[in-house]
Amino acid sequence: MNSRHIVFVAPPAPGHVYPTLALVEHLITRGHRVTYITSPALSPMVSATGAEVAELDWVQDTSDLADREFTAEVFVATLEEFLAASRAALPGLLDRFRSDAPDLVCADAVVLGPLLAGAFDVPLMSLVPNFASNEHFSPAHLIPGFDPAGPLFTAYGAKVARLFADYQVPMGGPAAGLTLVFLPRAFQIAGDTFGAGHRFIGPSLSRARAAAWQPPADGAPVLLVSLGTAFNNRPEFFAACVEAFRDTRWHVVMSVGQHVDLTTIGHVPTNVDIAAHVPQPTVLQHATAFITHAGMGSVMEALYHQVPILAAPQVHEQSLNADRITELGLGHRLDTSTPTPAELHGRIERLAGDAMIRANLAAMREAIQSAGGAIAGAEAIEHLLSE
Repeated sequence: MNSRHIVFVAPPAPGHVYPTLALVEHLITRGHRVTYITSPALSPMVSATGAEVAELDWVQDTSDLADREFTAEVFVATLEEFLAASRAALPGLLDRFRSDAPDLVCADAVVLGPLLAGAFDVPLMSLVPNFASNEHFSPAHLIPGFDPAGPLFTAYGAKVARLFADYQVPMGGPAAGLTLVFLPRAFQIAGDTFGAGHRFIGPSLSRARAAAWQPPADGAPVLLVSLGTAFNNRPEFFAACVEAFRDTRWHVVMSVGQHVDLTTIGHVPTNVDIAAHVPQPTVLQHATAFITHAGMGSVMEALYHQVPILAAPQVHEQSLNADRITELGLGHRLDTSTPTPAELHGRIERLAGDAMIRANLAAMREAIQSAGGAIAGAEAIEHLLSE
């Protein structure tokens, strides 16, 4: 196929951008050009794929999210911030693409996707890094206060409609009729109810996220602990993890984010490494177990590496993921947000020694390989562009 210009746009947050990076890399290796619209904070990672970056001047303030619940009010406030940034960026983006028009727009549920696709009359492909929705299943009800007909969403919808009207673009845009879902169908809730319009390609590893990290030389089993990049201001949780595995056989790698004051965690023993951020995919290659918030990106990376999960969800969406992990026998879920050190240690020891969970993880790994990953996604995009 001749080289095509493909525009990617997603909410500028790791959980939305990271799952797409391997697909972007693979499209570029096949001779296509990719322009990725993202924030300055994620630009270096996106640039490392070989994509051109169009910067959107918006970075989500995770300090506002770190110690609060994700409610409808928080959700709409985030949408409106992104909408304002999109409106500000549109004149520059339209000028850029008038001289270098896209052949396809791939978008993860953001207003810029259908607007750009409509403005240039090109297909719009949907990207879904979480559970997909249809008439049989939708996770939207998990957001406290969610009411699409209520005043919050009605007011937001009116602002979106005005933006489309200002640029004389019809609402909806020329949808391609194809959605790429970065999960294997076996993990999707009600997966057998989705038709050919949804391609479940599963997770893939991106070269752009590769980083150097070595497991302990003494062969100690590695336990990774992370509550993600947003709802993670939980110093008491991290302190409990330190106490749970203090001077045990475990080598603990703990990613606490940028909002936790490390002095509140107490004395850290030599078998525990704590940092604001760690190279999660690389650590998971060597991990024996994973304590995680159960964000979908982290879940998929754990399943890719067949690492059993102890889920500690922080918001309702993550609770759904945690329940699915338990239902499929891929790990356990903590029943409390304030587990004791004894509970954490006992749960991890049982998890690491559970042969059935290991067998289920191996079966899920086969499902991930069968899904095709970035190669399948690139082939689906090329097939769409050839029609």
